[in-house]
Amino acid sequence: MKSWRLVVFAVVGLAQLAVPASLIWKREQTLRHGSIWKFRTAPVDPVDAFRGRYVALDFEAEGQTISPPPTLGYNAKVFVTLRLNAEGFAEIDQVLPSRPAVDDFIEAQLRGITVSLPFDKYWVTERDAPAAETAYRAQSRRDKQNAFATVRVYRGDAALEQLYLDGQPLGEYLRANAAK
Repeated sequence: MKSWRLVVFAVVGLAQLAVPASLIWKREQTLRHGSIWKFRTAPVDPVDAFRGRYVALDFEAEGQTISPPPTLGYNAKVFVTLRLNAEGFAEIDQVLPSRPAVDDFIEAQLRGITVSLPFDKYWVTERDAPAAETAYRAQSRRDKQNAFATVRVYRGDAALEQLYLDGQPLGEYLRANAAK
């Protein structure tokens, strides 16, 4: 009886370690092997652009009207393939009900005639949070849209890699503009 409990305890312990380890492994595979796609950000509600230690992001691609597969309903899981536009930014190419044969696709949620991408928060340190909020708001307005993010995409997973403001990574932008 006692050895049976020990076996159950060991199996539960291994399962608790395996789940986070597999999530970390999947994200690391995406960051190592994923293709880089630049997504232009869209203006956000200035009151709600920042929550806690992350910058809330909207992307132009999420506002792109698509032709969803007719059999899928609102909030259905879809697979999005990408293409580059003339400016070198990612756009939605196709929205499919099943996994495509290519490696560069994203699992997303269908929202009527648009999709919701699985990355919308860029985490920053608590120390940089206030400056990041101010800088992002300044670079992501309707009259001045000068922000984009790079995202690694690999076999359905997407990892937000870097936020760029005025062509510079967020950290460099904050350091360069700290004295101004």
